[in-house]
Amino acid sequence: MKTETITFEVPLNLLAALQIGSAELKHQIRLLAAIAYFQEKRLSLGKAAELAGINRLEFMDILASKGIVIFDYDESELEVELRGIAHL
Repeated sequence: MKTETITFEVPLNLLAALQIGSAELKHQIRLLAAIAYFQEKRLSLGKAAELAGINRLEFMDILASKGIVIFDYDESELEVELRGIAHL
């Protein structure tokens, strides 16, 4: 898989204010971006987890801990899914 490296500068006083190191900030930024893109429906669950650098189950656990809806069905979609499950 090809990758792109993205870098940007962060003032040391911001790291000090956050009381984290650059590695932790990188991890948190990736996770927050993944969550935002998932909520905006710009990335699927799997792709968002990939951006966050974690597996789907870990990403789902994080979303659940933050009260973020993972499966966003409207009533008609849910009814179709439930009928499909009932036939299994």
